[in-house]
Amino acid sequence: MKRNLLLIIGVLTYAYSLAQGEIDAFRLSGTDLKGTARGQAMGGAFGALGGDMTGIFVNPAGIGVYRSSEVNATMSLNSTNIETQWEKSINNNGSSKFNFDNVSYIGYYPVGRNNLQSVNFGFSYNREKNFNRNYSASGKEMNTSLTDYIENITYGKNMNDLKSSDAYNIPDIPWLSLLGIDGALLVESEDKSEYISCLAFEELVSPRLNVSEKGYMDNYDFSLGANFSNSLYLGMTLSLTDIYYRMDARYTEDFNKGGFLLENYLQTEGSGFQINLGAIWHPVDFLRLGIAYHSPTWMSLSDFYRGTVDSDLQQSEGIAYSTPDASLSYRFHSPYSWVFSAAGILGTKAVISVDYEIKDYRAMNLDDPYSSALNSFEGQNKGIDANFKKASILKTGLEYRFTPQFSGRLGYARFENPYEKNFKENKKEVITAGTIPHYTIEGDIHYFTAGIGYRFTPNFYIDAAFIYRTQKDDLYFFPYIETNRPNKPDDRETPEPYYPIAASFANTSYKGLVTLGYKF
Repeated sequence: MKRNLLLIIGVLTYAYSLAQGEIDAFRLSGTDLKGTARGQAMGGAFGALGGDMTGIFVNPAGIGVYRSSEVNATMSLNSTNIETQWEKSINNNGSSKFNFDNVSYIGYYPVGRNNLQSVNFGFSYNREKNFNRNYSASGKEMNTSLTDYIENITYGKNMNDLKSSDAYNIPDIPWLSLLGIDGALLVESEDKSEYISCLAFEELVSPRLNVSEKGYMDNYDFSLGANFSNSLYLGMTLSLTDIYYRMDARYTEDFNKGGFLLENYLQTEGSGFQINLGAIWHPVDFLRLGIAYHSPTWMSLSDFYRGTVDSDLQQSEGIAYSTPDASLSYRFHSPYSWVFSAAGILGTKAVISVDYEIKDYRAMNLDDPYSSALNSFEGQNKGIDANFKKASILKTGLEYRFTPQFSGRLGYARFENPYEKNFKENKKEVITAGTIPHYTIEGDIHYFTAGIGYRFTPNFYIDAAFIYRTQKDDLYFFPYIETNRPNKPDDRETPEPYYPIAASFANTSYKGLVTLGYKF
């Protein structure tokens, strides 16, 4: 039976149909190296130094270190190359993009009363994260199909519900199951008791995935800080976040009986806010210590989604079947984190700095206050608790002043992935949004940084930086298939659980930055 989807019009809000999963939550929680060219050239390790917008992002107390007002702006050119390899099939995708990364203003207001030396205020716009990338992956002779995964998630569902013309409005029916039925990816078993894969584990398939992503997370930061006796600095930042993400994906499988195309569109947009607190202490002239707390970012988000399948399989009429256009509004809060920093001031020539940040990704949480169903994200939140852990970010930096005007910088940063072992090795089912089957398990991110700075006058300066970023991920066409169920009909034996082979996903980028600044 084929549903006449032209008759199904409207906005649906069932969390099961369109719910974000663990992978989507992590995408909204991860950050990139950010800040000025000087700060990024030193690996972003500015938590105990201050006096630079990068330091304020890490530790708001850094605004209290300023001894003058300042304006600056940072621009960048980013070139990205992504190589995916599945078995012996290799795909390469590259792109370049110019970005306006940040602009900031710091207002210095001397007080000079008792121990309070100054009160400083700052505003900055900063690009927190860039989602722009295109990638593809392909293979030959894969021994399990997406149709098998769809069969697995459809098993046990009521046949009358699956055949209903109103099936898209039944909360516990996966939309991917309905697309599979409409596109003949699933067929009825001989006894009409369930839907099974049209391939019945009998054919090798050739998959191909093409994905285009774009979007951003932009922050608008309002910071306030104070200087006490030039030895203790306190600060806080209110950060407002603007979020936009869009993904377009095309997944195909070809085999002896024909093939199919699954297209997915997902757009996420919304806003949020975060509060950061920090302190910097100078116990002695050559040592600075810092501590900062970053609250979760509390976000209000909306997803817009559509999935389409087009197949030329048996029983298919060669027509593309689509889900209804759907939307879901929900709330999400990202992990909180603590940042511990130390910096050594070596005379008037050199600075060495280290930041260590710890994030508890188990604190991620999805919530749908607009749904009448209780605990509509219960499965996803339980998955977050079970599949994520604490992860660390380590940043180190060195600056050497060759002359009073000219400085050189080096840095390194490592962002650790937060996955538990079994989840990382794809031995647990991954919850994805809507009818999107593919997902990426991200690896550790490594940044190698360098830069220079030059002061033309005591007021005007320019900084430049070069950032090399490398990351190796695992890309999966669809989640693993758990086949712990009674023997299949038609005398087919139940196979062992299938763990899909990951495509190696090597993501490297080169970024050049320039910051222009003026002190007054």
